[in-house]
Amino acid sequence: MQTEEVVEILRRISTSLDAIREHTRRLARSSYKDDLEKVASTPQRQEMWRLCNGTLTTEDIARKIGVSTRTVQYFVEEAERTGLVKSHRRGYPKRNEDFDETPSEWKPYRKPKEKVEVAHETTETHGGV
Repeated sequence: MQTEEVVEILRRISTSLDAIREHTRRLARSSYKDDLEKVASTPQRQEMWRLCNGTLTTEDIARKIGVSTRTVQYFVEEAERTGLVKSHRRGYPKRNEDFDETPSEWKPYRKPKEKVEVAHETTETHGGV
């Protein structure tokens, strides 16, 4: 075989592989969205998803949202089972890079107002994320 023929065959193979890869991504994306909808089923869990960026610990995420560390750990465990999240370093969950999107319809999470008692008065403060 001539070099030019081999190069042409390799180009066709590459084009076919690209088409297969794109088709596989489309199929996986549908499954990914279903899994994400199930795992991130509440505004708190959606915020956990957003914060799983690999730089925050489960404790950091819990503190930012105002939930227990165990609540975040349960979320991460469930997300890991579906392949949505990976923990490259223990305790630092990171969204799977292949499916690193946040649905546009999700609203920003706001930490609930906390009641703070001051000298027999009750005032409300707003906890920030």
